[in-house]
Amino acid sequence: YHRVAPTYGHVGPNIFAYAGKHLVERIGMIEGAQVLDIAAGRGANLFPAAEMAGPQGQVVGIDLAEGMVQETRAEIERRKLHNATMLQMGAEHLIFPEDSFDYVLCGFAIFLFPSLEQTLSEFFRVLRPGGKLGITVAQDLDALSQWYGRHITEYHMRYQFLLRAGGGNGGNYSELPQYLINAGFKQVQVLYEQADFVYADAEEWWNSRWSHGPRYALEQMTPKVLAQFRAEVFAKLAQEAHSNGIHETLRIQYILADTGNL
Repeated sequence: YHRVAPTYGHVGPNIFAYAGKHLVERIGMIEGAQVLDIAAGRGANLFPAAEMAGPQGQVVGIDLAEGMVQETRAEIERRKLHNATMLQMGAEHLIFPEDSFDYVLCGFAIFLFPSLEQTLSEFFRVLRPGGKLGITVAQDLDALSQWYGRHITEYHMRYQFLLRAGGGNGGNYSELPQYLINAGFKQVQVLYEQADFVYADAEEWWNSRWSHGPRYALEQMTPKVLAQFRAEVFAKLAQEAHSNGIHETLRIQYILADTGNL
């Protein structure tokens, strides 16, 4: 993620920013809030949270990737925000005292943490009594994305390269509510939204794969295998393209909970 930081979420439709804005709205963030954004990336949650929290609030974003921290710090300075900051830090060992924040946010990253139980325990620890947690994840609904997933998995089995780096047990989204309950969270609810995103053309769709997580698997292919895979993907993209571009449909899940200890 350090190397993709300059383009992360900025090729094609910004799905992360879209979901970040909606997460902040759905969690009911109030002015003056103290907010922690976990795996903040390029600020998809951080910037709408800073706007909602206002000048009396404070939003702290953390990310393990140095590049993400640098890029988002620069954007904070460019926007002249005085209520937001970025720190380089892992989620499993937060440096903050107990009861530090009113809200903890985590967008499109819960599946990355090797120890989900430890991570959620830390989320709970730094939240104040009555504090709220908001997590976003998404699943592909469109036929093109599902075909791509099957196709790259077939290549992975044929050519024996890694599909993803590390990761923990947060990838099974249906189990996340139970993990939250086990960590002590209350009032767990999952809100669903179906959203359609449009890429201008095949090049933009393909380049977007290189701007976030899917890049890892592509980088594991040899040049010959990658060229073959790319040709097959572009042939499929040509079949699926609409007159206004290439569509991607996601089912976004907003998983909300609170500490329940007012």
